[in-house]
Amino acid sequence: MRKFFAIARATALEMACEPLALLLTLSAMALAVLTPVMHYHQFGEASRMARDAGLSALLVFGIAYGVFCTVKSIRREIDSGTIEMALAHSVSRAQFFLAKIAGAAIAYFVFAATVASVSLIVVNGAEIGGRIAKRTGDVAAVFGPSRVFALVAMVGGVAFAAVLNRFCRFRFTLSATVLLLGLSVVGLVPYFDAKLAARFLPVAAELTLPALVFIAASAAFAVRWRENAATTAAGGLFLAAMPLLGNYYLSDVLSKGGSLPLWHPALAVLATLPSIAAFAWLGVSLLEGRDVGGT
Repeated sequence: MRKFFAIARATALEMACEPLALLLTLSAMALAVLTPVMHYHQFGEASRMARDAGLSALLVFGIAYGVFCTVKSIRREIDSGTIEMALAHSVSRAQFFLAKIAGAAIAYFVFAATVASVSLIVVNGAEIGGRIAKRTGDVAAVFGPSRVFALVAMVGGVAFAAVLNRFCRFRFTLSATVLLLGLSVVGLVPYFDAKLAARFLPVAAELTLPALVFIAASAAFAVRWRENAATTAAGGLFLAAMPLLGNYYLSDVLSKGGSLPLWHPALAVLATLPSIAAFAWLGVSLLEGRDVGGT
């Protein structure tokens, strides 16, 4: 079990150090932060725009994060031959594959927590802006300080990571990943609304489920095919699954103070687990049946 956790931890750190992972995180944050603050494109619905932008960023970029980074991680192990070294130390192929999925899921949850936190800052600011607009008669917009906290979380994390890299030789990508999460969480504190968080975060959390399916699927595809082919296969799966993804995208339930029914997340988990298990089984079977020294 110790080796399982060691592989999972190494995979999570490897993905956190991946420049593409940082780029996808920043892109998701930019969509969540910048779209709702564009006053002339809100049509007076800043709160809805903030919710839609944040949840869309979490869904689309989360799946992209899971696909690209998982495929890169698996293929790097196979193509470089390091998988042979791991399997030589009393680690079964099933244990290795499942540990890689677990590590990819850990890295993804860091991404999801970052995007969800910065989205909640903006959504909260939009709610405050809406209340101010009702009193003043102005068009609803995101509350100014919330904009600042969200932008500081996005830009400040990268800037501080650059300073740490320059003067302390810290890994830039890893430092930026940690700082983006930390600043996003800290940015929630000044105007934190517990009731809004209790409504928004379960809806955001449900969007992590399809991403976990794509992580398992991408890992299986990467065992069978090289990087480009595995990524293309995952893209085809995304297109095929698009009609089903709407069942997880529940932004509208938050309108007019609404919240997610308690039974829905449980049902979503039950609906998702078979797909994750099926792709995990497929990946283990493919890995069991191939010569890891080959390509």
